[in-house]
Amino acid sequence: MTTGLRLAACATHPIQYHSPVWRRLAAEPGIEFEAFYGTDISVRGYKDSEFGTTVKWDTPLTAGFKHTCLSTDPRIQSVDFWNPTASGLMREFRRFRPDVVLLTAYSGLFNMGAWRAARAVGAKVIMRHEASDVAVSRSRWKEWGRDLLLRRLYVRIDGFAVIGSEARRHLLRLKVGEQKMEPAPYCVDSDFFAGEMARWLPQRGTIRGEFGMVEGDIALVFSGKLIPKKDPLLILTALARLDPKVRARIHLLVAGDGELRDALIAAGRQQLGERLHFFGFLNQTEIGRVYACGDVLVLPSRRGAGETWGLVVNEAMQFGLAPLVSDGVGCAPDLVLGDGGRVFASADSEELAEAIRIVATDLSARGEQIRASVRLRAGTHSSATAVAGIATLARRVLL
Repeated sequence: MTTGLRLAACATHPIQYHSPVWRRLAAEPGIEFEAFYGTDISVRGYKDSEFGTTVKWDTPLTAGFKHTCLSTDPRIQSVDFWNPTASGLMREFRRFRPDVVLLTAYSGLFNMGAWRAARAVGAKVIMRHEASDVAVSRSRWKEWGRDLLLRRLYVRIDGFAVIGSEARRHLLRLKVGEQKMEPAPYCVDSDFFAGEMARWLPQRGTIRGEFGMVEGDIALVFSGKLIPKKDPLLILTALARLDPKVRARIHLLVAGDGELRDALIAAGRQQLGERLHFFGFLNQTEIGRVYACGDVLVLPSRRGAGETWGLVVNEAMQFGLAPLVSDGVGCAPDLVLGDGGRVFASADSEELAEAIRIVATDLSARGEQIRASVRLRAGTHSSATAVAGIATLARRVLL
């Protein structure tokens, strides 16, 4: 086995879903690892325009691995095509001398600059990104132009750490060979959420009682931004289609905030009364309380609106929640299609209502079996399996 591999990971800013992977890579035998960020915006906190609130994660984003932030300029208040840039990255690469550089995206000045800096120092380049042909709707001409640019880019990438089925289909369509791919499933901090499960699940009955739930009630959970892309109002339209006897057993727990907040609360109170429980934005150490008393996660994101994966599905499934997602959610073929999970047509409240009715019936009949099956599927998308794939690919491209 090749030893002493020097691996650099590049991202515009510290991201909570990357951190557990970076920590494990830093601990991987035979790998010297460092992460390079364009800006520290997520560490110092920033105003998220879609959440409508200031976001500062309460779990460590940069602990457990070496890291360098190219800019700590407080004037950078958002991440877009223009900000941050990769200014100074060439100097840092000459210091670190990477053998392999891992990119997490391709668009924007930072990512383009990271690719150029990697090539300039003679490093191999691998990519683990949210690749999809169905997440975003484009015109025929835009699709043609995108394909042209990506084909030219992909032939210059030495290997791809593939997050899931949609990403693999995308790469194969653009003529990337199987020999350049290695599975590296998209994941959350599975170790952290295992601890949160141990913390909150023993309190499940108590928490449900505090929310007025009784035996036989079904708790639906929506977690995310209350924005049109996520289409949370579809849940209430679907609930209105249910038989009143079924709807009387339903509680809806909403963890999130955004422009649709007032509309959702108004419609929710009308449909459910006190069985709507609104929490606003919840940080990482708070969301486990909601998952612990939930039964079903509903993610109705609109097809073509950009839901390349849906990592809240990973989180909720680790707690055993049955996933109901629209066909606009990228993780559906990898995580959802199995016992307890269902996929419904985007924007179709009738299909969602039927999915809720079916899963509520199934949970009443064999809830523990479904929860065990769901947790088992979630376990296949852990930070450990992601790191194994990335490490294997990084070593292979050097052969």
